[in-house]
Amino acid sequence: MKMNVNDVIKKPIITEKSSDLLSKNVYTLEVDSRASKIDVKIAIETIFSKSGAKVSKVNIMKVKQKSKRLGKYDGFKKGYKKAMITLSEGSIPVYGAEGVVNNEAKSKKSIKIIDTDKIMKEAEGE
Repeated sequence: MKMNVNDVIKKPIITEKSSDLLSKNVYTLEVDSRASKIDVKIAIETIFSKSGAKVSKVNIMKVKQKSKRLGKYDGFKKGYKKAMITLSEGSIPVYGAEGVVNNEAKSKKSIKIIDTDKIMKEAEGE
């Protein structure tokens, strides 16, 4: 199924494990539930063409919904589709140019996350 390039990638998944995988040039992203490996590869290479991103491998997995309880109410966390992309060359600005920046104005423990949606729109526009 051919999809619009801008609708394939939803957001980056930022966890300890995904941060460790960045050293191996593996990026973890949440993608649309209808996206295939080919759709993800085309989207990455077109959106991040300015940074020279060349995809060598794409792994896709579905993360199942998990049960959640709040007081006496039962519910579920939403499931999603996750893609782990290995790049042969180039990079994806997941954290922006500066990455996670310490925000010293508030306190030593607070951090400021760079807006990735803004960065992705800039990469598409240029």
